[in-house]
Amino acid sequence: MEIQFSLAWIRSGNPKPRDFKFEACYRLFCEYLGRISKFVSCEATTFRFDKCARKPAVKVWLCERSHGALELDSQELAAALKTVLHSGVRVLQIVVGGPDGFSGQDIERLHPDLKWSFGKLTLPHELAAVVASEQIYRAWTILRRFPYHNGHDGASGKNRKG
Repeated sequence: MEIQFSLAWIRSGNPKPRDFKFEACYRLFCEYLGRISKFVSCEATTFRFDKCARKPAVKVWLCERSHGALELDSQELAAALKTVLHSGVRVLQIVVGGPDGFSGQDIERLHPDLKWSFGKLTLPHELAAVVASEQIYRAWTILRRFPYHNGHDGASGKNRKG
């Protein structure tokens, strides 16, 4: 399987530092892409509607705040990723909109398999890309039982004062 992050504000090709308002966001995004690449092929490129072909071997997850988008905790996201992994999908395309997001008509045209919300917060699109990449990396570590996620789910009481 391959994971593709499709970034709507990138004009063409792969993201470059100048495509991000904050260089730190670019560096973090690239850091998580590198970490994900240890598990599966992973790349980032510009978003194009014609590249979001609705093929059985491609799943599209859209990062979106609209009504009907799902707020997933890290465990739920890992479960969703596991479902994709076991479904025979060859490409998981994670789409992050630009400063204005996507219109309702654009979302309908994309017909995403998952509308993924990071909650009610408004995030700069560059930061949303960082959050998406970090959460995908975290999902992989959950599935592989790596220590990265241990104690952060709140269930064990670890890392909480009280």
